[in-house]
Amino acid sequence: MTARDNLEHSIDAWIEENKNTLAEEICELIRIRSVADKDDKIKPFGQGCRDVLEKFMEICERHGLETQNHAYYVAEAYDPAQKEKKDRIGLMGHLDVVPEGTGWLYPPYDGIRKGGWIIGRGSQDNKGPCMAGLYTLLCLRDLGIELKHDIRALAGTNEESGMEDAVYYRENCETPDFTIVVDSPFPLCYGEKGIVEAWMVSDKKFSDKVIRLSGGEVSNQVPGEAELVLSRNPQLEALLEVKDEECEWKTDEDHIIIRAKGTAGHVAFPDKTKNAITILAGFALRRGLLREEQDQNIMKYILEASAGTDGSGLGIACSDDISGALVCGCGIVQTENGTVRLNVNARCPVTAEGHELLAKLQKHAEDKGFHLEKTRVLESNYYPKEKTVIQKLSRTFQTVTGLDWEPQIFNAGTHARKLPNAVAYGPGCLNDLVPPCEPLPEGHGGAHQPDEAQSIDSLCLALKIYILAVINIDELNLR
Repeated sequence: MTARDNLEHSIDAWIEENKNTLAEEICELIRIRSVADKDDKIKPFGQGCRDVLEKFMEICERHGLETQNHAYYVAEAYDPAQKEKKDRIGLMGHLDVVPEGTGWLYPPYDGIRKGGWIIGRGSQDNKGPCMAGLYTLLCLRDLGIELKHDIRALAGTNEESGMEDAVYYRENCETPDFTIVVDSPFPLCYGEKGIVEAWMVSDKKFSDKVIRLSGGEVSNQVPGEAELVLSRNPQLEALLEVKDEECEWKTDEDHIIIRAKGTAGHVAFPDKTKNAITILAGFALRRGLLREEQDQNIMKYILEASAGTDGSGLGIACSDDISGALVCGCGIVQTENGTVRLNVNARCPVTAEGHELLAKLQKHAEDKGFHLEKTRVLESNYYPKEKTVIQKLSRTFQTVTGLDWEPQIFNAGTHARKLPNAVAYGPGCLNDLVPPCEPLPEGHGGAHQPDEAQSIDSLCLALKIYILAVINIDELNLR
């Protein structure tokens, strides 16, 4: 048996010995609802994010690590015996989660273990992977593997809604020489598409016949439910006599309440999603429920804007050879005193200029009687895949798994775009290699979906990849 074989055997044995504790500690984090809220009086992101960060540090200290709380933006853990080393490698995840939404079969914050899986909001995105980053540090320490780099486990609290955690850490703290962000698919993401986000606001209001239109909670999630409330009218009720597979309705004394059900998921990966806003808008128009021309025009644009996922309905469709086509979605719709607000979240090719796309979106919206508010542009990041560190990380994944997957450009955004010298590296996609979590219906079990679930075995495989990856890149000059 070679020295490498002995090393892998020791790593495998350590993971097996600690697998149950890892799963239980992930469940501890899941049991804290940690949706970031910048408007909360508890700064910076609300009590839930403070509580989960403190729990993460408690877990780290339980294992004999020292911790730093960077103003509740980021927690940092390290082996005190290694802290004097000048070179550092970080493994960064995040503890904030998207809202739970509706349609769960299991309680979203109970942290349930079932059939080798952990079910709960954040199990995949990103509390489970965040703990894999921590356990990488613990394994390297416990096995006495000598490295030239000090390894740091990092956990942020605002990845899902702005990444102010990573910005604060970059601007106020000593960042690692190289950071592995544990929040993407394997094998490795050497670049991330740019992000353009905006609220499209209608210049005209709905008539008083439309009481409310609502759907979605966060920009980066395709909504699974949407609701339209209309003034009750016998003529409209007659149009609703025939049932519909995707919409249901009821009446109260004054209103007709129509609810559409779609399939939720991350806006960056829309292939298996169905936008409930699109379903609801199409239903209202097909059934002729909107009698006023201004109501019809507004709803037609909502349908046009939300129906596609390539930006063609918004005038911003584009692509390049490096990263492929633009991907977009409308994650939120709401009305305020009759004015419609529709959120757009676009993931743009790495060669596209975000502000140019925003200008095109503005022009398209103005032509349809809308204008833009609260715009945000995050330019793409690109880390040439020819670099040695990228090659070593990619080969580590391929060697451990036997898969020949190649590095890719990521549709979603991670902390890697906000940190110097950082790439996103798993652990996504490994869940597809194990038997599914049963019995979850279609549209359940994924990140940003009801009954989000993480395979314990696939996470342990990712943990082994991380441990070996850190060992393999430790010899490099990563500055």
